[in-house]
Amino acid sequence: MDSEKRNPADDLAKVLRELKAGKIASSYLLWGEAFQVREALNKIIAAILPEGDRAFNLFFMDSDQTDVDKLCEELIAAPLLPATKVVVVRQAAFLSPRPQPLRILQQVREHLDKDPLRAAKDFMIFLGMAGWTLEDLRDGGWKRISREEWARVLDGEGDENREKWLPRVLEICIGRQLLPQRRKADTDRLEELLTSGLPDGNVLIMTAESVDKRKRLIKILSETGRVLQFSAAKGEARQQSLLMDKTREMLERSGKSLVPEAWLALGRKTGFDLASSTSALEKLVAYTGDRNQIRREDVEQVIGKTKEDNVFDLTTALGDKLAPKALTVLRELVGDQGVQPLVVLSMLVREIRFLLHARIFINSGRLRSWQKGMDYGQFQRQVVPEIKALAGAREDKGDLGDLSDEHPYVVYQACRRAHRFSDAALIRCLQELARLDLQMKTTGRDAHLLLESFVLSFCYDKAEGARV
Repeated sequence: MDSEKRNPADDLAKVLRELKAGKIASSYLLWGEAFQVREALNKIIAAILPEGDRAFNLFFMDSDQTDVDKLCEELIAAPLLPATKVVVVRQAAFLSPRPQPLRILQQVREHLDKDPLRAAKDFMIFLGMAGWTLEDLRDGGWKRISREEWARVLDGEGDENREKWLPRVLEICIGRQLLPQRRKADTDRLEELLTSGLPDGNVLIMTAESVDKRKRLIKILSETGRVLQFSAAKGEARQQSLLMDKTREMLERSGKSLVPEAWLALGRKTGFDLASSTSALEKLVAYTGDRNQIRREDVEQVIGKTKEDNVFDLTTALGDKLAPKALTVLRELVGDQGVQPLVVLSMLVREIRFLLHARIFINSGRLRSWQKGMDYGQFQRQVVPEIKALAGAREDKGDLGDLSDEHPYVVYQACRRAHRFSDAALIRCLQELARLDLQMKTTGRDAHLLLESFVLSFCYDKAEGARV
């Protein structure tokens, strides 16, 4: 059945009601936002298989390397115990659009610490897509590949920090004697098996971050099983609303509470990402033990300093025109934490846009309650309702980057700092950032130095007079 136009929560509730009534479909596809998919998967497995049967009748096939032929063999094999058998394929790559080399390389870096073997296998896939071999890169051969060649393979993106991770992943690939990896995308046998029907009592569950709806397999899954899509919340406000609902559920189950300062600290460290925030909250619940209240210092102790913290520190230093601090944080982001200069550039664009939006809000007189020097508590009580009214009256809903969609604390900080700049200065900054973006993508100039130069010119803008 096609559930794309329906509320995913309602769709999942219907599936769970069917399972409770003993109506088990032969297949389930759960795709979309990772946390919601994982939560739905756990609920469906719990509804199909009693906990005592899972040790023998629940099978997982992980990663992007799933062999479709082996999957089919598992699906037609009889269960070990005379009960329902469930085969779960997590992150089924053959359902997704063809991955781009840049995305594969991002996965390599993401998994290198947590799952080195998976990172190495992903890197072998990347080599095949790039047309390179281990022999080309071993013994320092990777150093001879020019920036232009890297940019060609990565669709215009560079990788200035490859010396931090590439030697390590090469060592794993060579040490493990890995062979070139190819994604097995021939799903004809699986399509025939699903069309003809799985053996009675055997169930297939697949998850994916994204799917290619043009694939015949997706159509067959929709016709013969259940397909549930879980869309990520769009807009900062809606994302936070969903996260608050999930947080409230977790806190109620554990008998805990989260003080407002801890909530803001958690959001700053995770970017209010649903999966990251809930994972962090689970750690906080365990860390606080018998204590009912989770405090800000708990968040700082458990999660530690993150890239999101440094992003916050960088934009704060820029907004306050603190050049030395901004340069220090920039070096930590690019040099120590390996954040790509183009990613930092996008963060800077976002901050400048917010400052410009704040000036427009204030100068238009639409934030009548705003007063320079007001504290955050006053801002929440007096100004936030006006911002919500403006957002509600806006014709173009969900305009990307609109300040009124952000967390009130982000809006407060932008309004607090906006007086330090003129409209003309902020517009010049956006123009300069556009120029930097072009230079990073088309010239061989050092991207880190370009960013440092921008920070200095931003904080010591001669047209603005002396630094505030």
